[in-house]
Amino acid sequence: MTRDNVTGTHVPDNNRILMVQPYSQFVERAAALGFRVWSIWDPTLQPASYLDQVAKHVEEMLLVDFSDERALRRLVRETAVAHDVGYVLHLGEEATMVPVAEEAQALGVAVNPPEAVHRLNDKAALRELLAGHGLSPVRSAVAAGPRQVADVLAGFGYPAVVKPTRLAGSSAVRLVQDPQRLADWRAEVERLGYNGPVLVEEYLEGPEFSVETLSFDGRHQVVGITEKRKTPAPAFVETGQLFPAQLPGGDAAAVGELVTAVLDAAGYRFGPAHTEVVLTGAGPRIVESQARFGGDRIPALIRIATGFDIEGAVFELLAGRTVTPPAATRVAAISFFDFRPGAITRAEGLERAAALPGVHGVLFPHAVGDVLAPIRDSASRHGWVMVEAESAAAADRLAAEAKALVRVETGAELLNAVTAAPPQPMVPERTLLLIGHLTEPVRIAKQLGLNVILVQHKEKFQPEQAELADVTLIADYTDWSVMEPLVRAAHSIWNFSAALSLTEPGLEISGRVNDLFGLDGTGYEPARLLRDKLAMRRHLAAVGSPTVAAEPLTGRESMTAFGAAHGYPIVVKPTDLTAGFGIFKVSGPEEVDAVWQRIVTVRRHGMNRGSTLYTVAGFLMEEYIDGPEYSVESFSFAGRHVVVAITEKLVDEAHFAELGHAQPARLDPDGEERIVAAVSAFLDAIGIKDGPGHTELRVGARGPLVIEGHNRLGGGRIPELVQAAYGIDLTRYSLAWPFRLVEPLLERPKPVAAGCVRGVIGRPGQVAEIGGVEELRAHPSVLALDLAASAGSVIRPVQDNWDRLGLLAVTAPDTDAAVRLCEELLATVLTVRMEGEER
Repeated sequence: MTRDNVTGTHVPDNNRILMVQPYSQFVERAAALGFRVWSIWDPTLQPASYLDQVAKHVEEMLLVDFSDERALRRLVRETAVAHDVGYVLHLGEEATMVPVAEEAQALGVAVNPPEAVHRLNDKAALRELLAGHGLSPVRSAVAAGPRQVADVLAGFGYPAVVKPTRLAGSSAVRLVQDPQRLADWRAEVERLGYNGPVLVEEYLEGPEFSVETLSFDGRHQVVGITEKRKTPAPAFVETGQLFPAQLPGGDAAAVGELVTAVLDAAGYRFGPAHTEVVLTGAGPRIVESQARFGGDRIPALIRIATGFDIEGAVFELLAGRTVTPPAATRVAAISFFDFRPGAITRAEGLERAAALPGVHGVLFPHAVGDVLAPIRDSASRHGWVMVEAESAAAADRLAAEAKALVRVETGAELLNAVTAAPPQPMVPERTLLLIGHLTEPVRIAKQLGLNVILVQHKEKFQPEQAELADVTLIADYTDWSVMEPLVRAAHSIWNFSAALSLTEPGLEISGRVNDLFGLDGTGYEPARLLRDKLAMRRHLAAVGSPTVAAEPLTGRESMTAFGAAHGYPIVVKPTDLTAGFGIFKVSGPEEVDAVWQRIVTVRRHGMNRGSTLYTVAGFLMEEYIDGPEYSVESFSFAGRHVVVAITEKLVDEAHFAELGHAQPARLDPDGEERIVAAVSAFLDAIGIKDGPGHTELRVGARGPLVIEGHNRLGGGRIPELVQAAYGIDLTRYSLAWPFRLVEPLLERPKPVAAGCVRGVIGRPGQVAEIGGVEELRAHPSVLALDLAASAGSVIRPVQDNWDRLGLLAVTAPDTDAAVRLCEELLATVLTVRMEGEER
């Protein structure tokens, strides 16, 4: 950027901008001012339709996995150099701002020093900065993680506010008044899977405000102050925002001076900042700050009240124009809905509320049948009304009037039923409670002559399931607080004699049901040990069963210490997820920083692809297990385990995604016998008595060692391979055995054929077309072809099983022939053409 000595304004060196995570309004405003924009987005963070809107206004839309910091840095660097950009801007979420700023600074195109961005965005770093400059004195301390907060509070004292430094949106920010409240908070952050630093600070009493600023060449303008409405302690969730805040002139000046002093101390040079302040009896005190625009539609409130476009002003400044925010002539407010949690049975009045004079918008992104969760943070609020009026009191009245017109009724989960009454009386000793299944198991259960009570999640429900089941209840079956009263009512009405789930998120819940009513089948504790990989490792060690060293991941330093104690490589993975999601191999200490950054991103964004029924909880570290990998399908009959099939697996060590598997595994008799013995001992150690098992292990220098186990069928079309190779329908066995409708297997079955599954792996980019699909499905040896991609799908580099385009499963007389056939069909029949490639 250079200065025009005649006008005193700044003139851009060029009009090319690289923007990371730019929202559509940003690129529209930049393009309108004549800037040429290159955009970088993570395609998993917004729907494709939204990214299409962004792409309309940019020179090129570039896609990358934001959790892969190396790839993001490389793309920023290469794009900035290739197009000779003048600026790199990141106005999105904070998680990736610092690495982007570091790359931009290295190229000489940064608008802010990376350390300035870090000082504002990191809550602990901001407190350290304030203390060092004698600004906004607030007593505080930093705990290395949630488990260390109790030790900090022992010296700090109650009450205190606890803030996870790397979460946003009021997530897990709580006032803890005593050890019991601290325990409640610990349980909350464990559910979120957060293990990072925690800021502990004194509770600031007084009204809270946020200050929106624009900075240029290190000079800061206060655009306005917004008054926050929040829930009372212990939570701090915003219930509304009012702009401009109704503050006396002296208080407004003091708040503004403190904020600009903080920005000066941080070394902030350019762009928006959003700073939250509490006006205490001793004066204004900083709560936190971020190098971005305010959320909760605050830019829209500013535009309504003043006519000033704070988002567009950033690009006006880059274009060398003078920006002067005007005073407010109106009052704007946003007020958030808070309805009774539960399943929505009626929602009306939205159009009437939106039609009121002065209402600028109504958002209620839910429909009848959806389940409203309790409000725990900003992300879980139920919607909003935005209004304009002449005064704060008038704005509050209009918002209340609009909200009163919106009627949302929620009912008990038991009443949220597709079919609540069976067509004919059910026989208790033949009645099954089936938790969260696809349609085919329901069909098989009915073929077996069973009465079926299906509990299904709203996002997995298919109408055909209700046609098959005797009773279909829609509920969040992953939440025991929802399920316990539901299953108690169902049991009192229909007296079911077995409860079963073969889908991963329902396994622990079905175990709780079995324990609650004293039913046969796997109970909660064995199911928990299989879901919680760290608990499984600790249990195996305690009972003397073969295992590897494992510890919880509490921070970057714990990874370094574990590697030093047990040697590299090590594996870091979530304690309770599947499909290879979030698993990282750390080959040496030089990889610790990169892996830690990816873990931070995973914790922040959660599991944002694949099933919506998974959340990321804690991570564990464990010794790396070497050797070829196998999965073992077993079935247990009253404590006696029969290994049905051993499958050899092809796994990419770079990301642990399964690329394929073949069955029966090509093993010599001794190797097969060792695996059978290891799996049987493992199932005994865990306490599995009945039903299916899917155990994954490797056979290396230390012999067979279990990686993980599940009391369900294997995924990746393994049940189809078992049926083709051994003639055994494991789904039918799983549904029939609790009622003793099948005879137990007395020995291992002999294979009659073989099968192979290969993942369909695409190249990163956008799919143009896929050919050969119908030809493959018509092939007599093809068991299944699953495709999750189609023309227009955006493909990312493979990280886990969810990133595969699909699966092809075939059968053949023997394993070698099955592998050859599968590879041949993928190579010669299926074609995947990406955009930009010739036919």
